[in-house]
Amino acid sequence: MKFPNAAKGVKRIFTAEVLNLIATICLAVAAVLIVVAVASGKFVSGRTSDALFGGSMLGAILFALAWLVLTIIGFIMKLVGIINASKDEASFKSALVFLIVSIVASIVSSVLMMNNVNTAGNLLYTFAQLVEVFITIFVIAGGVKLADRLNRGDVGTKGTNVLKIIIVVNVLMLIANLVSSFMGGIAASVVSGVVLIVALVLEIVQYFLYLSFLNKAKKMLTDTNANLNI
Repeated sequence: MKFPNAAKGVKRIFTAEVLNLIATICLAVAAVLIVVAVASGKFVSGRTSDALFGGSMLGAILFALAWLVLTIIGFIMKLVGIINASKDEASFKSALVFLIVSIVASIVSSVLMMNNVNTAGNLLYTFAQLVEVFITIFVIAGGVKLADRLNRGDVGTKGTNVLKIIIVVNVLMLIANLVSSFMGGIAASVVSGVVLIVALVLEIVQYFLYLSFLNKAKKMLTDTNANLNI
């Protein structure tokens, strides 16, 4: 039994997620450079301020462009990868449906926010972010099912553990949002802040575990196809 389409698809999804990670780092660097540029205008005077401001803004623009390019390439690779993998495993078809929903929600959200319909735009943006979680869940579920069909319990167990972490992270995020939305005062702010910090740390851990699972699934499928072609 071999899954050539899934092998190509998971490989592309893995590459897309690596590009998304690099893109996120580029966006973070751009944000830091903008802060440096603004600070240089306020706290430094003279030519040093002009040079620092100009250099920081130029760097921010370059990193922002890198983020945009990597994000577009990553999205295309992820879309193609999920389409490829869906030919061998039905769970990827569900991931594809959620990906399309996410695209539509993101576009409509952007249009609404450009027209100053911020409340509806923010709600749709939040919905699109939630849909991204389901895309990840179905991609992992697809990998786990393929591992079960190939009798690779180690890959299946890893995928199941990553799914549990994803659920924990998103529950913590939901709790933090509920606390900050419906409770007032300093105590609520402290609680929501602590929960958010924990959730963010877990989210970073979750992302690297997700990449580790995709890499393991990619190798499993590649090795299976190679062995059967011998």
